[in-house]
Amino acid sequence: MIVKAKTTLDPEFKAQLQKYVYDIVGVIQDVYKELPIGMPEYIYQEALGVAFSEAGIPAWKEHRHHPVYKGHSLSSFLKMDYVVPNKRGNVIIECKALENLTSKEYQQLFSYMLGTQYPIGIIVNFHSYPHATIYKFYYDKTDLTITAF
Repeated sequence: MIVKAKTTLDPEFKAQLQKYVYDIVGVIQDVYKELPIGMPEYIYQEALGVAFSEAGIPAWKEHRHHPVYKGHSLSSFLKMDYVVPNKRGNVIIECKALENLTSKEYQQLFSYMLGTQYPIGIIVNFHSYPHATIYKFYYDKTDLTITAF
């Protein structure tokens, strides 16, 4: 399967997506404000779980998804840092604490989005200043595109 990048989204649809993840982004920023820069990734992940719970946002930590190949569920699995379940489409969250994100980190998130068919992915880098760097992506299953929003 080849996925292309789409450069723009319909402005109204983009606004809907922004609203959809607004609370999640707020929780991420709260964690960033409370913890100093330079902590290991697993510290931010654990704090994010506490923050989701306090905010009343259900989140599955280290969620495992078994891909399907030719109708067979594989024993191997994808393990995402967090998945926020929602009937309109689950949101994958990948936490990083790196000086710079590379294509490897983006590809990891995109692979999770394609493998799970979850439409929204967020990659957050806590090793940035003056706020956490948050990238949000939408996967359109109909035209096989991933678009930043």
